[in-house]
Order: sequence, then C-alpha cells, then structure tokens
Amino acid sequence: MPAYLARITVSPVLDAEERLGMGDALGAHDDHEEAEGSVTFLVLGEAPDLATASSAAYEHATSLLDGYVFEVVVSDLP
Repeated sequence: MPAYLARITVSPVLDAEERLGMGDALGAHDDHEEAEGSVTFLVLGEAPDLATASSAAYEHATSLLDGYVFEVVVSDLP
C-alpha cells in the first residue's frame, strides 16, 4: 500500500506540554514550530490513494483538534 505524509499545522499551540500532547494524540513522527506560535506535525500513514489518505488525515485531525484552527496537507512519499 502506498505511503503518505500528512502535514498538520495547528495554531496557536500555547506551550510545550500542549504541543507534546497533540503530537502523541496525532501519532506524529516529528514536529516543528512555525511563525506566530503554529506547529506543524508530520504524520505518516498508508492508504490506497491520495484522496483516501487526505480524507483520513483530515478526519483524524478533526476528531482530535476540536477548538483549534488547523490545516492538513497530504503528499506522496517516494
């Protein structure tokens, strides 16, 4: 099955404890801080196609990030 990378950017993330909890809940492989207090979490996954991967990543983020502003961008992994 093809592998995908979801970049889930959340804002604002107020402190390190909140950032760690979000990363754990999302199953993030890594994260990095963006401008203005945003954090981008990198989440690896597998799906039969990009549309399915994008939908699954968005639903996963929606279920965990209630009350936060976030953006999900999914791309193929080579």
